[in-house]
Amino acid sequence: MTEPQQSITVTSRRDGDAARVTIAGELDLHSSAELAAEISRVLDDAPAAVEIDARDLTFADSAGLRALLVARQEAEQRGVALRLTQVSGPLDRLLEMTGLREVLGVSVG
Repeated sequence: MTEPQQSITVTSRRDGDAARVTIAGELDLHSSAELAAEISRVLDDAPAAVEIDARDLTFADSAGLRALLVARQEAEQRGVALRLTQVSGPLDRLLEMTGLREVLGVSVG
């Protein structure tokens, strides 16, 4: 029996007053908790802003999108700006279909 592969990699680093969270792989029901935990950990360090780099995201579903929206809400409650700075093609299509580009701070074009 083989072990399931990790579907997402979430890393973060602090750069002055800002924090950058990088996500790669698949953001779905099974991996969204990992993103939520890392965002909470980053917010506990009280940055002025959090940037999410999702350029290496290969898949995102509604649960993944929900995780990003919950992260934005948690950041907002703590007075921290959160935005997506880079998005992959799959995530960009999902944001386009749902009309959430502006809500998640994605600059178009």
